[in-house]
Parts: sequence; C-alpha cells; structure tokens
Amino acid sequence: MKPSIHSLVLLPTLCVFALLSACVSGGGGQSSTISQEEAPVEKEMVDGVEKIELGSIEEMPQVEKVAAGYKALQIGNVVSSEQVKTDYPTAGDDCKTHILKQLNEKKNYLSVTGDTAKKGKTKSVKVSLEILDMRITSSTARMFGGAFVGSSFMDVLITFTDTTSAKVIHKKILSTSNNAWAASYSGGSSDQSLPSDFGMLIGEYIYTVVPASK
Repeated sequence: MKPSIHSLVLLPTLCVFALLSACVSGGGGQSSTISQEEAPVEKEMVDGVEKIELGSIEEMPQVEKVAAGYKALQIGNVVSSEQVKTDYPTAGDDCKTHILKQLNEKKNYLSVTGDTAKKGKTKSVKVSLEILDMRITSSTARMFGGAFVGSSFMDVLITFTDTTSAKVIHKKILSTSNNAWAASYSGGSSDQSLPSDFGMLIGEYIYTVVPASK
C-alpha cells in the first residue's frame, strides 16, 4: 500500500523535531558536553541562614550592618567541593581576586588583605567564603537550547568573624544569576565572567555591611 501524501509531509517534520529534541536533551554528538555543563553541582542546604540575592553594585540590598567599626579586613580563600573545583577550577580564585579589587578601590579600611594567617592588634574582620552551588551555562548549550536551558548562577556562604573575640558577627548566603534570555543573545560570554562579576558584588556587600572605624 502506498503511503499517503499526509504521511509523506509529516515524516520529515517529525524527524527534524526528534533531532532538535535530542540536541537539547543531550543526545547526539554533543551529549557529554551539554549534560555535564548543564547539571548543577550537588547543592548544600544551610538551615537558618538567610539567602540574599545580589543583582548590581548600584542596588545593594538594605541589610543590617555589624555593630562595630573595623580597620582591617582579611579575605579568606573561596573554598568549595571537589566537584566545583573540577568543573570550575578558577571560579574561587577569580571571585576572591575581584572581592579584593573592589574593596581596595574603596580605600576605606586601613588594610584589606587576602592573608588570613596574619595576626595583629588592629581591629579586624576575617571573611570566610564557600561556594555552595553554581552553574555556568556553556555557549554550546545556549546555541542548542536557547534561553530554555536555564541561567548561570552562584550561591556563596559568607561568614564574618571578629578576629579578636573569634565570634561570628554576620553570616548569610549570597546568590546571583545571569538572566537566561539576555545571555542567550551574547553566546554565553556574560556567563563565563560570573565568578569575577560576583566577586565585585560580594566586595561591595562587605563594604556595605562592615563600617570602617575612625
């Protein structure tokens, strides 16, 4: 029996749809790259800690400042799980570099250092940072999946400790993300700078929360 005209028209359409679906979901030649980069790392939940979204330096959220002023800041290394280190080996260093850059440009504190082992008499705050969860969406995934593959994001636990009393004086989860629709038009380039951009936002957040003593 000869196939109908309707079947002949419908068959190529179904084949194209199946091919596109396979590319988005990880099938075909791009499977390993897309599935690995799109899967978020294992998320660690921190109970009782407020989560704050940071969007821009100009629009820092209104948060309660620490009670006392400080003359020095000690920014620790940005720690993370082995999975984060494997998937994004430079994320922690990029984030810390731009935290220090943002704070030093303020010229508001007597010293801002990345060395937490240094002991001194200056009233200071140690800032500890841990990447809890992150994803950087690849330009390949953007091309095949468009905006629907999701946005890039980072969640970082930040803890302020008074170095004299060893008391934790501030603790929050800071989060940021790149808009999925905007990044799809730039080929994902804005996503790749997420750790650096977030570092600048965290630096501004620290500056907002920790007043400098006179």
